[in-house]
Amino acid sequence: MSSTADHETLRDRTRRAVRSELIDVAQNLFAELGFEAVTVDQIAAAAGMSKRSFFRYFASKEEVVLGKVDRHGESFVRALAERPDDEPAWVALRRMFDDAVAYGSDPVLGPRAVEMDRVIQSSESLRAGYLQRMQKAQDLVAQELQAREERRRTSDWGAVDAAALAAAAFAALLTAHAHSQSRGEPFAACLDAAMGAISRHSGVRTPAP
Repeated sequence: MSSTADHETLRDRTRRAVRSELIDVAQNLFAELGFEAVTVDQIAAAAGMSKRSFFRYFASKEEVVLGKVDRHGESFVRALAERPDDEPAWVALRRMFDDAVAYGSDPVLGPRAVEMDRVIQSSESLRAGYLQRMQKAQDLVAQELQAREERRRTSDWGAVDAAALAAAAFAALLTAHAHSQSRGEPFAACLDAAMGAISRHSGVRTPAP
């Protein structure tokens, strides 16, 4: 198994780690105090850095909120790259979401994620940024999926196939998330049901529950 992520430099990894820490620190503050009440100064202080250093990683506190979407996208690509090469594409895409399911199902992290979703939905600019970043994540997953299937020598496979399957998987993820939030049903079960529905009507192989 191989991925473009394998070529990430030490500087890139360090920057990603710091950004990830800032996201976690900020989300804790947002959950405790409310997004509107938290300042960049507070986020920087809680992370043990100066305000100037903060701005090396994020342009604003709004960017920190959206940074979690970038982080999810990066984790999706890494997870897909780590799936066994003998695993069918749709199965690998479902397993790619395992960490997101675990995060959303966690008794502490789940409510924090719900609060961040509320913040995003409360702002038109944040909603627009969220959609842009989700599209970027989907595109990166499609690229990784195409490279994976070429490595597997899947017949009749091309960029359109990868883009379509990635789009279907992300649509299932968003549908499952909305359904889970509105009905209070387990996220994992909703995702299995959503991806299973696509599988049943398309003939795509999906993992057993």
